[in-house]
Amino acid sequence: MNSKQKNHARVLIVDDEPDITHLFENFLSDLGYDISTATEPEEAIELFEKEDFDVAVLDINMPRISGLKLLEQFKQTNPQLIVIMVSAIQDTDIVVKCIQHGAYDYLAKPIIDLNQLQIRISRGLSEKRIRSENIALKKELKRHTDFLEIEAHSAVMQRILEKISTVADYNTTVLLTGESGTGKEVAARLVHQQSRKTGSFIPINCGSIPATLLESTLFGHEKGSFTGANERKKGVFEESDNGTIFLDEITETTPEFQIQLLRVLESNTIRRVGGNTEIPLNLRVVAATNQNIAELVKMGRFREDLYFRLNVFHIEIPPLRDRREDLPVIIEYHLKRLSSAMGKNVTRIAPKAFQVFNTHDWPGNIRELVNVLENAMIMCKGDSISVSDLPTTLLSGGNTMVLNQNNMVDNYADAKEEFERIYFQALLQQAELNISKAAQSAGLSRQHLHLKLKKLGIQN
Repeated sequence: MNSKQKNHARVLIVDDEPDITHLFENFLSDLGYDISTATEPEEAIELFEKEDFDVAVLDINMPRISGLKLLEQFKQTNPQLIVIMVSAIQDTDIVVKCIQHGAYDYLAKPIIDLNQLQIRISRGLSEKRIRSENIALKKELKRHTDFLEIEAHSAVMQRILEKISTVADYNTTVLLTGESGTGKEVAARLVHQQSRKTGSFIPINCGSIPATLLESTLFGHEKGSFTGANERKKGVFEESDNGTIFLDEITETTPEFQIQLLRVLESNTIRRVGGNTEIPLNLRVVAATNQNIAELVKMGRFREDLYFRLNVFHIEIPPLRDRREDLPVIIEYHLKRLSSAMGKNVTRIAPKAFQVFNTHDWPGNIRELVNVLENAMIMCKGDSISVSDLPTTLLSGGNTMVLNQNNMVDNYADAKEEFERIYFQALLQQAELNISKAAQSAGLSRQHLHLKLKKLGIQN
């Protein structure tokens, strides 16, 4: 085994005794670590400012600048740095000070067994990785959780949240149904986040993985089980142990795969492709589809026994058009998110533009809404999205100018002006902002079109 290919951590060794730095360097280099050394504190500071290190091994007693001072300075710059202090002076007070200032561990010189150094570095890196993964997972879960909770003002979504909260504490299989773009994966993540599962949440889109690869992707395979299987590999089911696996587009799977999945759900075990060993699992399966799965069962296109196994706890995510009262908070949430991501300060949608949103049917649901907002954000020049910023596809797809801010029908003059604003904005977008082309399409002169645009306050 070539261990150098396994370790990618960068280690800084600082000791005023060259023999010690060489000893540590040779030992850790043989284990595959990327090593830098310094025999003077100033040299160590210079190296630390130029490079990113995962671990620092610091001698405490050095001239001019002590290892303890280096520890404080390094940890202020990089709080995630794993620092191991070494010293020939065995003083409990010094050890306590090192730990108080963020040292991971302490070793007393002479270090008879260098494996102790390697063990401490390995443990420190492992704990650092686990902390990083936990932080990343919490951020990801919070992002998705906030997304679902902030849009749940309608009664129908409140009931959905109640169902998610109810099922979260059980290991029950959950079936999520609903149109494409309604947020089924978000709901699945929330089920996982509210459960007691300590493992990962792993989403799999069954429709995007070729049938020939789906089996080995989920179940794993043994070495030599098929051409290209050069080593044993765990599948997603094993990786999800004590966690949640989300199988999206479950109705896109083959009958053969459905038989295997049914066996997993009934036995809570899996076999790798080409293997005979039963591997026990402790995970929750959440499946989802935008198809009418019950109808597919009647047509013989989905196994009835698997359907019953999946449909233990059913949650139907409603389309956006059936919960329009959630639109304001969903829009507000994504305006903030997109403004931050795009470096803009768009804080609201003008009332007329909101009427466009409110009267649109949103066949693509939240996914479509987010795409429209992102498009409008690009077009928007100020802090408010107006009708003129909306994409042509939205303007031509619904009743866009029916009510005013007081929920009353506009008078004729206002309605006519709003229609012209929508028409000419759509015309410009269709002509890719080419005035001559737009004027020709409208049957107007360039001068007439310029005057219209100026009157309507449309920039071109």
